[in-house]
Amino acid sequence: MPESFTHEQGLEVIRTIVAECLACDVAQVSPQSRLVNDLGADSLDFIDLVFTIEKRFGLRMRENEVDTMARRDAQGNGGTSEFLSPEAVTRLLPWLPELGTNRDLARVRPVEVLPLVTVEALWRLAQVQMNSKPKIAGS
Repeated sequence: MPESFTHEQGLEVIRTIVAECLACDVAQVSPQSRLVNDLGADSLDFIDLVFTIEKRFGLRMRENEVDTMARRDAQGNGGTSEFLSPEAVTRLLPWLPELGTNRDLARVRPVEVLPLVTVEALWRLAQVQMNSKPKIAGS
């Protein structure tokens, strides 16, 4: 696999991974497909996708981002723990700019994040990781 990918090459790899992980035809998966609303993914599917992307690109994605995406609003007891921390929002915005659209970033609930993730956003996540993290050996 080459060290770098064009935007189109990366999207094609991600589209294929999404189709395989969600057991659907790659023709159903477009860059704008939302994993939850369009393709029926759930938080466990997202974790599988992230681990498959890590393996395919030789990356180690931040556990904080995976935890942020997968966790439910179970802590929602009316306190501040029901919302993402400013640090979590800051980590998500580079690859999920849709999060900042028409929203109070101080009041983002974890369950609001997963439905925003598109195939394109997964490619942006992989790009952010490729640009900021050393590759892991043996991948």
